[in-house]
Amino acid sequence: MLKDRGKMKWQGFFMSEHTELLKQIPREYEKIKKPQLDEQELEEIQIITMESLNYTLTIKMTIWIDGFTKDYEGIVDKIDHINMYIHLETNELKTLKFHIGEVISVERV
Repeated sequence: MLKDRGKMKWQGFFMSEHTELLKQIPREYEKIKKPQLDEQELEEIQIITMESLNYTLTIKMTIWIDGFTKDYEGIVDKIDHINMYIHLETNELKTLKFHIGEVISVERV
């Protein structure tokens, strides 16, 4: 009986650049638009962020970067109002720096 290799035999017809592009196509469909925040949501983000800074409270911050969101937990270490950055110290004792415009939500943990 002849054993067929199935899809594997077709892999040789694709160049490496083509396979990379084919892998990126599903990722493009998963992207979301950046949510537009109203004044009330921006004020709530500011209040919770300042509480975390002043009282060392743990918060969960959702960041939007290039069409994808990611959640981070930690304590706000510093707010740079001049350059518009928030420094978040995570539970793993890493300090991450986010632009204020990337923050789409903040909640108390």
